[in-house]
Amino acid sequence: MLSLRARIFIVLSLIVFLILGISIFLFVRAKKQATANNLQNTTNNSPTVANLPETAPVQVTEITKNITVNPISSVDVQKNATEQMAKIFLERFNSYSSESQYQNVRDVQTLVSKSYWSVLSAKLPSIKPAQNVATAFSSTVTKAYGSKLVAWNEKNATVELQVKITEEKNNIVTHSDKQATVYLINESGSWLVDKFEWMK
Repeated sequence: MLSLRARIFIVLSLIVFLILGISIFLFVRAKKQATANNLQNTTNNSPTVANLPETAPVQVTEITKNITVNPISSVDVQKNATEQMAKIFLERFNSYSSESQYQNVRDVQTLVSKSYWSVLSAKLPSIKPAQNVATAFSSTVTKAYGSKLVAWNEKNATVELQVKITEEKNNIVTHSDKQATVYLINESGSWLVDKFEWMK
């Protein structure tokens, strides 16, 4: 016959196994129900023809077959080139800072005619200023936002520009709009700036 201790151990073990078995059964059953509910919800939420949103009917427009696109002529290309050259010149030439040491003038050497370069280069100092001299920083940034070709022939062109100028001096920034007229010449097949002036 089993001792009292052995019998208590067997009874407790049977109770634990019974509780464990019931817990596993309930867990598996709940998992199956959750899976079945998810499958049913997914099926119900899938779009059907009956519950699709209504959309406006597609309208078919007729395409005109006789569209002609005129090719850009070489004259139009040259006119556009003169406007672009005027913009690039003025933005580079009139954008500078106190630290640039006239780099803006040197940057436009290839954009201007030989005669105009002789005028501009005459303004360059022959000796660069000393680096250790402390001066207040100032700068000017010029952006062209409008252009109009007002005169053009095979040798000369005149472009009017609208520009926005941002100046900084003594930590004060100012903005202004100006108009300039840029005169270009065709020198050996290239459009180059021959002079410019601010309009009043």
